Amino acid sequence: MKAEILPPLSATVHVKPAGWRWGIRLWLPLFLVWLLLIPLFLLALPFLFLAAMIFGFRLLRTLGAVLALLAGFKKTRVEVEHPAARILIKLH
Repeated sequence: MKAEILPPLSATVHVKPAGWRWGIRLWLPLFLVWLLLIPLFLLALPFLFLAAMIFGFRLLRTLGAVLALLAGFKKTRVEVEHPAARILIKLH
């Protein structure tokens, strides 16, 4: 698999409450989430194949598009500021 089509494998969450000098920084291993979702995907695969046959869409092309969409989330940075706290989320 090319590295360009892999979904984000980790995230960094930085929370800084108002009045604190430093914030709390957490590293979240998203690859563990993907590992947990693989069995669910395998269970749903026959139903997806059946839906593809009924509605007439190409299953492999659709799965490739979903994977490309997830890969597009790499290097995403979400920053939320509120008077009570500041939150920064980075996907790697």
